[in-house]
Amino acid sequence: MPEGGQTASSAGELAERIAALRAEPSSGDARELAALTEQLRRRVPPASTPLSPLLAAARLAVPFDFSVPPSHRAAGGQWVTAAKRAFVLGLRPLHVELLKPQAAFNQRVLRVLERLEARRDQGTREDLTDWVREQLDARGSAKGREPRSFAPVDLAWKLAWRAWRKAMRPVLEPLLARQAEWNALMRETLLSVAAAPGVGTPSPMDATHRVARLVALASPWDRPGLPRGVRASAPLWREVLRRQSRFNGEAVVALAAILGVRTPPPPVPALEDFHHWCTLREAADITAARESVARLPRRPRLSLLVATAGACPSHLRECLASVEAQLYPEWELVLVGPEDGPALPEPWGSSRRQPRIRRVTLSGPTDLARALRVGLQAASGDFVGVLGAEDTLAPHALAEVARVLGADPGLDVVYADEDRLDTRGRRTHPFFKPDWSPDLLRSVDYLGRGVMVRRALVESVGGFREGFPGAEEYDLFLRVSEASERIGHVPHLLYHRRNGVTGQVSQEGRRALAEHLTRRGEDAEVTVPGPGRYRVRYAVRGTPKVSIIVPFKDRPDLLKTLTDTLLTRTTYTHYELVLVSNNSVRPETFALLDTLDDPRVVKRTWDFPFNYPAINNWAAGQATGELLLFLNNDMEVVDPGWLTELVSHAQRPEVGAVGAKLLFPEGTVQHAGIVVGMTGMAGHPFWRLPDGPIVTPFGHTEWVRNWLSVTSACVMIRRPLFDALGGFDERFLLCGSDVDLGLRLHTRGLRVVCTPFARVVHHESASRRTDAIPEPDYWRSFTSYRPWLLKGDPYYNPNLTLLSGDCDLRRHPEDGEALAVRTLAHEVPSARRPPA
Repeated sequence: MPEGGQTASSAGELAERIAALRAEPSSGDARELAALTEQLRRRVPPASTPLSPLLAAARLAVPFDFSVPPSHRAAGGQWVTAAKRAFVLGLRPLHVELLKPQAAFNQRVLRVLERLEARRDQGTREDLTDWVREQLDARGSAKGREPRSFAPVDLAWKLAWRAWRKAMRPVLEPLLARQAEWNALMRETLLSVAAAPGVGTPSPMDATHRVARLVALASPWDRPGLPRGVRASAPLWREVLRRQSRFNGEAVVALAAILGVRTPPPPVPALEDFHHWCTLREAADITAARESVARLPRRPRLSLLVATAGACPSHLRECLASVEAQLYPEWELVLVGPEDGPALPEPWGSSRRQPRIRRVTLSGPTDLARALRVGLQAASGDFVGVLGAEDTLAPHALAEVARVLGADPGLDVVYADEDRLDTRGRRTHPFFKPDWSPDLLRSVDYLGRGVMVRRALVESVGGFREGFPGAEEYDLFLRVSEASERIGHVPHLLYHRRNGVTGQVSQEGRRALAEHLTRRGEDAEVTVPGPGRYRVRYAVRGTPKVSIIVPFKDRPDLLKTLTDTLLTRTTYTHYELVLVSNNSVRPETFALLDTLDDPRVVKRTWDFPFNYPAINNWAAGQATGELLLFLNNDMEVVDPGWLTELVSHAQRPEVGAVGAKLLFPEGTVQHAGIVVGMTGMAGHPFWRLPDGPIVTPFGHTEWVRNWLSVTSACVMIRRPLFDALGGFDERFLLCGSDVDLGLRLHTRGLRVVCTPFARVVHHESASRRTDAIPEPDYWRSFTSYRPWLLKGDPYYNPNLTLLSGDCDLRRHPEDGEALAVRTLAHEVPSARRPPA
């Protein structure tokens, strides 16, 4: 277990005790609660990368606290790192002197941001222009200053400083000019924001433009048109200015939150350090696998089927070598090829006897299905899997499979993560898979390669069938999933694919999926809407009435957008729109309501203190539909068939709840599912990444997926099921009740689905604020989520980051519980106040 997980384990118990005391407070508990809370804060160190951008900026405000990370280069990386460290740390006194004025400006920026954030949170209209100007009068400059005073012994240092500055001027001036431009724009923007709200403050369009410009200036070395000499030394100066660049970025995110606008979308993960990432992890994985093999109580035999027709000899040689290098000894390799085919490459030719390698020849057609059928007949292992003739296995691949089977002997299928080999044999494009996700398998053959299936089960479902060229394995997986859902996942990159990619679709695959649905008795149509995905359109049974429940407080502008688009664009017509006013007071709100004369619109009032679960539970009691759709008031309908899609999934008996893909107005993803443990408690994977079939280590949002939960901003559930669950938990106030509902559904054995074929625009602010969530919701969430924080979200992958929603590689040691406990200890509103 990572060190962070060990720390959080004991701290998690402490946090659980605090949560229990907060849930049922009494006068006698106040002192104990305060003591335990302080104990938690002391026990859990602050995160190196806080989830609050303002806290993150504060920790980066001193730009000369240098740290040079190791190079990710496969060749010569240690020399690159040594050179960078020699430059940064060897000249540290000069770099510190250079950046001291910038450090002072950073501190001023932080003070101003904290004051502006407090004004926003308190809802005051105080004009802070004079105070902000006073704070920023000593304008931050990225230019180095003369040391203010020198003792005689420092004369040499003064001369060295001047000589160094003069020599470095051609390089420093272009780099520092960009930082100076960032400083000036930040100062100007802070002064404009400091005015009384609504009086001279930037318009949303102007604020968005300023924020985008600040983001573009955040990295001093990214200036276009840098001189050649500057570009040549940029890798060295990048290390000197690394912390400053990160401070710039976090300060802009904090500013955007105050302005209520979005920063530009983050880039899709580039994975430039993938090889280095693998190197850091896999040596320990291999050692652990070797040790686990020695402790196995039983050793099932694993058979690998390889169809050799048309294989490149050199690649086949690599394939065979990877099998012989396996740490796990109980394997069998069945090679199937044409009888007139070439001999095996040496040293696996006929002169070499290897009892674990068996060659079977074919006469006549050598299509893949026939080759695999013949290989299956010749195999003697307990489990069988397909290995591409030009693909390779990690040395611990079969050991990991055997380890999982040893821990759970009842498993019928075990699959692993995979990556690709480029033309030079380098590993690229990792695909980290979730645990067993039946709806994802109906969108794409995400199991791919690296799959071992119990041989008796393969034979019982008919083995490899002809008539599905290119989709033979997908057809088999679908039939196997009908017979067993005892399917395990090894979250390690164990299979290296040279040809093809996970996610290929074909008409043969579409036909295999259609036959699977027919065998299951499900009325559905299968199409191929685009590359790399299938779409299953489930038939709607009858015309069930949908109650669309929308709580709101004023904001008639948002409510008008919602009602106009929902009532005019939605093709499914059997619904009621239940609008629930919660303490609305604006005349414009009531004027809008008076104009809504569509008979499907039902107007209700719930004028009690705000409690999101309570409002929805009450409204559900007033509703008359068979299906309940909980919907935020800041939505805009764009897909006419969105409601039909949700209804078709909600009617499936195995599905407990279904959510939609939510997009920000600029077209980036706001919601495509929820991961428990992400960003402190629960977060949105793919958050703010482009909509569409982008490439990340976790795939993309164009597939229907299973999740532990989906957001209640748009979620549909059958009414009897909602009633049986007792509705949303009203101990939550604003956030967390939707995740809690999904977890309760999952515990009942029901699936939670998110479909990309129901898209809705969500006009929510993209600025994340930990202090906008009521603190009791954090503690209640921790109690509800903790089992999954400990063991990990099964529909995510432990190799992917929990610090953000971009599905990048995981480079931090903390597990979900460690991040949640740190949030409780240091980032909830009370934790940000000094202890009494």
